[in-house]
Order: sequence, then structure tokens, then C-alpha cells
Amino acid sequence: MTCTPQAASLQFRPPEGERYPAFKRHIPERLFYVLPALMWLALAIRYRSLTLPSAANPAMEAGGLWGESKSQGLDLFGPQGRTRLAGFVRLRREAADIAPLDRALTAMAGAGLDFPVVAKPDRGYQGWGVRLIRQAEDLADYLAVHPPGTTILLQELVDLPGEAGIFYLRHPGQARGRIVSMAFVYPPHVVGDGRRSVARLVQADKILRPNSAIYRDRHPESWETVPMPGAAHILTNARSARLGAVYRDAQSFVTPELEAVIDEISREIPDFHFGRFDVRFRSAEELAAARGFRILELNGAGAEMLHIWAGGRTLRQAYRALWQQYRWLFAIGDAMRRRGARVVGLRGMIRLQRQQEALRRIYPPSS
Repeated sequence: MTCTPQAASLQFRPPEGERYPAFKRHIPERLFYVLPALMWLALAIRYRSLTLPSAANPAMEAGGLWGESKSQGLDLFGPQGRTRLAGFVRLRREAADIAPLDRALTAMAGAGLDFPVVAKPDRGYQGWGVRLIRQAEDLADYLAVHPPGTTILLQELVDLPGEAGIFYLRHPGQARGRIVSMAFVYPPHVVGDGRRSVARLVQADKILRPNSAIYRDRHPESWETVPMPGAAHILTNARSARLGAVYRDAQSFVTPELEAVIDEISREIPDFHFGRFDVRFRSAEELAAARGFRILELNGAGAEMLHIWAGGRTLRQAYRALWQQYRWLFAIGDAMRRRGARVVGLRGMIRLQRQQEALRRIYPPSS
């Protein structure tokens, strides 16, 4: 898949040379998270609980901190949220299921869904196992790799060009919440120079290079093509940091209108105080006016403010933002604990983490 600058609004194109923060090119992910882990530990000591954030959103499984069910969170939406929510249906694979495709097609018809749809694991993260399903044969293949006991979501394909992560915060007792971070999200891509092939452009990029086999497998027909100068070539539809997605700080597009709508949707969700809405939209202007956007997912206490990964951000800025995020999260968890909310213990969180990792190993590649 390719697109040219003329095919989409230029406001959605990241600045050249600033697709990623400099520290992302030089610091491995595990090393980057050493200091945030120490921040978390310091707050855990202060509040006397390592898993206190699991109480921040009591209606969500484990507060949305780790390994939660995506569909369970979406089921919590109220009337306003449901008007914005992309339609979906959940499907659990059963041991005695001899016709999973027929059952899936029946469920899709009952929910008013038609191809293409997006299939995703009910328990997943960072885009693992997310695939675009164009026809029944693709769906049959997708179902075949999921063993009995697993649950998948089939969701309406929202064919809008823009994607954003909108981070919402409301302290318990406050009448209204606010948007504390918003970032535009772009798929992994290279920009042509008229000389090098897609393969060579990927190899020249330190962030994209580790995933070159994934990109090649997604679109083998264009791997050796030479994009025109300035043309953006999309490497994969999946927009996750793991696969090289690009982020742009979009806080300047947050308006009172957008904040009011997000707050209304959030306050309809029982005891929801902290998390990120992943949305699709047609243009930045429409999003700022709170028009036409669709919600794909709701992420709870384990969500991250995506603007820290925007091009031009410094390591100090990223760590300062994470420290503030963790302080908010622990303070909300503490307030909810004092109100009687249950804190999931360390053993319970380890169980959820192991469950999620075990499932991740069987998920099909993302598209």
C-alpha cells in the first residue's frame, strides 16, 4: 500500500527527520523502562501497594492495568459512548465448535457487520494478533489458529485516515475530567527518495530495520519497488510502537468542545477515572470540533500517554511525563481504595500477565 502527500492532508504527515525522538534510536526499550520501573517502585513504597493502580477504574478488570478483556471495557460504555463506538462482536472458541466460521458469520450478521472487519484478540496489547479480514476465507484462517478457550473480537473497519490516542483523567470526587494528552498516530512508513527501494529505505532506518521481515511479509509485491521522491510508503496497517508507528503531539488540537464530549463519554462509564481512548477521525479540524470521530478501544490504568514518543521529544521530557502520569495513577488508586475499591494483589496481576503472554505466543501476525 502506498500513499502520496496529495492523498491525505499534510497535517497528518510527521515532520521529516523527526519521526521518532532521538532517544528511541539509541536506548533499547528495556533499558528505557528501568527508570520508570524505579518511579513505580518509589510510589508503591509510598502508598504501600505495588498494584494499587488496579483500583483506579473499579469497573474494569484489574482497572485495565494488565491483561484485561477489551470487550469488557467496551461493554461499559453508556449511550453517548455507544454512538461513537465502532461496532463489534465477540466470539469465544469452544472445544466442541465444529463450524467456527459459520458461527462467526452468524454473529457478524446479528451485529450488522460485513466484510472487511478487523479481527483482534480480546486480551492483547501493542497490536499483537490484529488483522484486517477482507473475506470469509481470511476469517476461517484467523479462527483456525485460535485454540479453544480464547476469545476474539470482530470489529467494524473504520476507514478514516487519522488516528489519535486521547488520554483522559478525572480525580475521584471531581465533577469533570480533562484531556491531559493527545497524540496523532501514523502507521510505520518510509518516505521515498526516487533512488532506493522500500527494502533499502527500511534497512537504512534503525527503528524500522528490526521489523523488516514483518514489513516484507505484509506487502511482498512492493518490497523492491522504488517510491517516488516525497511519497510515503505505508509498511503495515498496524499502528503500534512495537512495529514502528510514528507519533505527533496533538495537545494543541484539544478544544473545550472535544474535552466536553470525551468527559461526557467517560463519566457514563462507571467509576472510570484514568485511561486512553484510541479513535479514528477524518481531519484534525473535525476532531477538534468533536465531530465524526469513532472510538476503537478503551485502555485503562496500563495505558501510556503517547505524546512521549513524538519526534523532537527529549528523554527528560519523556521521563517527566511518565513520572506525572504515575503520580496521578497512584493518587487515584489510593482515593478509590479509601472508598472501598478492591486492589488486585500481586499474585492476581502475575496470573493476568502470564495469561496474556501465553496467549500472545499463539496470536497470528498483525497485518
